[in-house]
Amino acid sequence: TLMDQTFKSNKDKSPLPCPTRIHHKKADFYVDVKQNKFPPYDILVTNPPYSSNHKERCLDFAVNQLKKNGRPFFLLMPNYVSTKEYWRKITQNIQVVFIAPSTSHPYEYNHPEGTGHEKSPFESVWFCGVSGNEDMKALKDAFIKFHSKHTTSTPIPRWAESLQGLIQVGGVSGEKRKNPRQRKKMRLLAMQKSSAAGPPPSSAQVTNTALPSSVQKKDGRPKKKFDRRKQNSAKKAKKKRLNSGNDR
Repeated sequence: TLMDQTFKSNKDKSPLPCPTRIHHKKADFYVDVKQNKFPPYDILVTNPPYSSNHKERCLDFAVNQLKKNGRPFFLLMPNYVSTKEYWRKITQNIQVVFIAPSTSHPYEYNHPEGTGHEKSPFESVWFCGVSGNEDMKALKDAFIKFHSKHTTSTPIPRWAESLQGLIQVGGVSGEKRKNPRQRKKMRLLAMQKSSAAGPPPSSAQVTNTALPSSVQKKDGRPKKKFDRRKQNSAKKAKKKRLNSGNDR
């Protein structure tokens, strides 16, 4: 039995390649866990919400079930989870495998509007927990053999058994992820930069900036060259007329 604890109304109904019973119903998973009413299952396969602490809570449940009942799990989560302290603590003393899509076919998402990003700044990876009795070399060989046979047109997904291995195959960056406040500041700066750019300049503006300041156009008309000598001469003439009027 496969269980997906995250209900999605648009769930893919494609049949699996083997006789399988799938449990996928609308329910409050956390309440079910608290009351110990979740159904018995053999494998947990899910894509938990990425917001709040859902990833951590789902991982904690999955690892507990693996340790107590030998139930493996496959969680599709952001690759940065592998660098988190809670991942390291929760997954102590179990065997884990990271499966990242090939570099030519990564898991990518359109970013919500208004966040300053066209695409999500992270990719997703399968976080897999397997029984401690599993022969990891045999498991990896079977994985490679299967994908070599069934995905001849695309590269084989990347396999790693540690954070360092995931970094080496390019499944996650080795750099420390910025905290929420820093990420918020970066989003605001990106949005401000985008707003400051504004619409493209008109042809008149482009032509005007290419001319010397003395002959730049105003509203499309040539600006007369400023001549201080003429201005001074006009002032003297005006003053002379006023003086002659006073003499009379």
